[in-house]
Amino acid sequence: MSNRLQEVQGVGAVRSADATPRTWQAVIWILAVLSTLGGLGVALFFLRQNDAAHPWQRLDLYTGGFLLVGGVAGIAQVATFLRSALRSLDTAGEALGLAYDPGVLGFAAVVEAGKLGVLLDYARWHLVPVLEQPALQALGLAFAAAGSAGLVWTDRWLARHFASEETAAALMTRGPYRFVRHPRYLSLLLLGLSLPLVFASILGWPVWLVLVTAIRRRIEREELHLREVFGAGYDTYCRGTARLVPGIY
Repeated sequence: MSNRLQEVQGVGAVRSADATPRTWQAVIWILAVLSTLGGLGVALFFLRQNDAAHPWQRLDLYTGGFLLVGGVAGIAQVATFLRSALRSLDTAGEALGLAYDPGVLGFAAVVEAGKLGVLLDYARWHLVPVLEQPALQALGLAFAAAGSAGLVWTDRWLARHFASEETAAALMTRGPYRFVRHPRYLSLLLLGLSLPLVFASILGWPVWLVLVTAIRRRIEREELHLREVFGAGYDTYCRGTARLVPGIY
């Protein structure tokens, strides 16, 4: 009877251990959805023209498309990459780069504040009306779609990479990493570039420059860190793979 009791207790302990990460993942998923919906709500709040005959005239194919693809990428990011990255504090520090570049949080705060300014400019201020050109907005929407698709693709591979200690210990060279060393940052740059084009805002360009500065800084720190972790293998990978744009950089 004692052996049987130990078996039952052992099974119960395993089930309890399995339930904890599943519960944590469910919490992450719920928070991701709420965060995405909250961001969408804020955007719609500013885009609505309360005193106009057509309150939603600023929500058109371009701005609506931007919000749609951005929302899909945001939810996909948490459903894949962050669910693996947040499985432990050590993994989170490594996956998010906070261990070697905590200053990225400051840049992120500036970029998010800048996005709010871009929304206000498009919906209320119209600082440079001539920038609102359908051709430019269409180009911006194309950049947004490409950037969102790149994020979804990259994050699916990152989710596999950070799924366990064993997979995280191997250098990532497959999927989008076959083509560039930093596909996620390339995707973020495309999304950032789409912002001033879709929303026809002069304020979007300094926001993009802040993003470029943050990503260049991040790449320098990240590559130093990866050389420490993977040694000569990372140098070999770098010699055959561009940072962001094959044949250029």
